[in-house]
Amino acid sequence: MSARMRNTLHSDFGFKLTLLPPVWLLLCVQLAVQLANAVAAKDLPTNFDKCKRDDNFDKCLVEAVNNAILLLKDGNKEFGIPPLEPLAIKSLVIDSGNAPITLKQTLKNLLVHDMISTSKVQRYRTDLNNHLIICDSKTDRIEMVGDYEMSGRILLLPITGNGKANLTLINTRIEHRLIGEPFMRDGVKYMRLKEYRVDLNPKRVYMQFDNLFNDRLLSQTMNRFLNDNWDTVFNELKIGYSRSFGKIFRDISNKLFEEIPFDSIFLSP
Repeated sequence: MSARMRNTLHSDFGFKLTLLPPVWLLLCVQLAVQLANAVAAKDLPTNFDKCKRDDNFDKCLVEAVNNAILLLKDGNKEFGIPPLEPLAIKSLVIDSGNAPITLKQTLKNLLVHDMISTSKVQRYRTDLNNHLIICDSKTDRIEMVGDYEMSGRILLLPITGNGKANLTLINTRIEHRLIGEPFMRDGVKYMRLKEYRVDLNPKRVYMQFDNLFNDRLLSQTMNRFLNDNWDTVFNELKIGYSRSFGKIFRDISNKLFEEIPFDSIFLSP
C-alpha cells in the first residue's frame, strides 16, 4: 500500500477520511486530557466567600469560614461532605493509660449535636508558604449522645459498664492547627492536610453513663462522682478526644482541599 493510500481511506458512503499523522494524534489526545482535567478541577461553592492573600487575609478568613461553617451544616453532596449537624460518628475509642486514670471508652453510633451551630471562629494565624493554618474558635455547646462501653479505674476506683452515654461540653475554646503539604495534579497545585491537631478546653463538662456496674444505685453514685470531678477526669481523656476529632476534621476538610486548586481557595493578591 502506498503512503497516499495509507493516509487516505474511502468509506462505504463515499466520504474521504484523511488519517492524521501520529504526532498530531498524540497532540489531540493530550489536548483532550488537559480539557478533561480542566473540567474536573473544582471550585469552592459559589456561596462561599474567598480571601486574597494580602495584609487583610487572616481577618478575611474569620468571616469567610464562619459563613462556610453554617453553609456546610447540612453537608455538601458535590464534595461528598455528610451533614455536620448532627455529626454522625460510627465509633470513637478513647484510651487513657496514665495514673490516676486508666480508662478505656468505646463510643458507638455517636451523634454530635450543636457543634456547628454554636461555633464561632475568633482568630486566624496563617503561614501559607509553609502550608500552616492556626485557628482559634469557641463553641458554646457540644453534646455527644450514643452507646458506650467502658472499663478501667478512676482515682483508684474501679469503673465498668455499657449502655447509653451523654457527654456535654460547655463554652469550649478550641485551637485548630492544620498542617498541610502541597501536591501537583496535572500541573496544578493542590494542598492536602496531613495533620489536623485539635486542643479542646471546655469550661464545664457534664457526663452521664447509664448502667455502670449494672446497678442503678452504684451508677448514680459514680456519675455524681464523675461530674463532681469532671476537670480531673476530662483532662486525662481530652487528648484522646482531641485526636479523634482531629482525624474527623482532617478527613472532612480534605474533601475540599484535595479537590480544589490551592489558588482557587486562597486567591493571589
